[in-house]
Amino acid sequence: MRVWKKHVDIYEDIDKIDAFIRNSLKASQQVLNDAINDLLNAGGKRLRPAMVLLAGRFGRYNEEKLISLAAAIEIMHMATLIHDDIIDQSELRRGRPTVRNRWGNEIAVFTGDYLFTRAFDLVTQTISQKNMHHLSQAIKAICVGEVDQFESRYDKNMYIGKYLKRISRKTAILFSLSCQVGASEARCRQEVIRHLRKFGHDFGMAFQITDDLLDFSGNQDEVGKPLCSDFAEGVYTLPVIYTMLDSSYSSKLEPYIGKKDLIDSDINQIGKLVDESGGLERSKKLALRYLDRCNDSLAALPNIPARDALRELMEELIQRRY
Repeated sequence: MRVWKKHVDIYEDIDKIDAFIRNSLKASQQVLNDAINDLLNAGGKRLRPAMVLLAGRFGRYNEEKLISLAAAIEIMHMATLIHDDIIDQSELRRGRPTVRNRWGNEIAVFTGDYLFTRAFDLVTQTISQKNMHHLSQAIKAICVGEVDQFESRYDKNMYIGKYLKRISRKTAILFSLSCQVGASEARCRQEVIRHLRKFGHDFGMAFQITDDLLDFSGNQDEVGKPLCSDFAEGVYTLPVIYTMLDSSYSSKLEPYIGKKDLIDSDINQIGKLVDESGGLERSKKLALRYLDRCNDSLAALPNIPARDALRELMEELIQRRY
């Protein structure tokens, strides 16, 4: 599914990023090439690298430099997905077998590590020391978020604040970083960098909340994995937390909390309870609040085509996921 309908020129830049990534990730080991090519062929919207380039258009746009940086950030994102699938023992991603599913955990670990090293090799040749520090801090935060999620599995005492902190680390920080370094490396004014960084963070929060909504209400073929897979793995997201906060529904949902062998009838009942309790609707409202903040950030930016493209991206998130 194409994201941008008005700003279709962005796809030309994304094609350049994809070509750069493929060229940068060529390995001497065939199994690495096969695993990486399979991951690239699975698709993806390349939202993070697109944000790097769009943020850069608010300053002195240097295509060669920013495409290398955008590619590095996307490669890092790919690495985190591979490691995430290992931890979650996921069989599918975007409707296709994961790297660990096809080649096993050992090759998946090696592939993820290889991607990280290639990404850092690219960024050390591309960005300032200051932004290199921001990038390393972001990767650290993502790792901490993953560990926190792992340690919190099957925890019925999850609360909203902890959930929001977790998704800020796991998801929002890389969107925020993409906007920040793209603008910074294009030498944008500090005020512009600040608004773009805030836009990226709030977009990332809305993005993850709506992903968590799709785990209950999405089309399984579109989501690319079984519904309620997060719940089955003991990862209790915002719709579940809201449901547990409702005294009329918490007692009905509680028997399924911590249950590790859910059957189809359990999945159906969980989805029904989360919907009837208003957990889905309340989650949607919170996501929309983050998107309202995105609008505020965009309003403070210069009126150039890149701003309109970011707004279109935001509108697409609303239309497609709600």
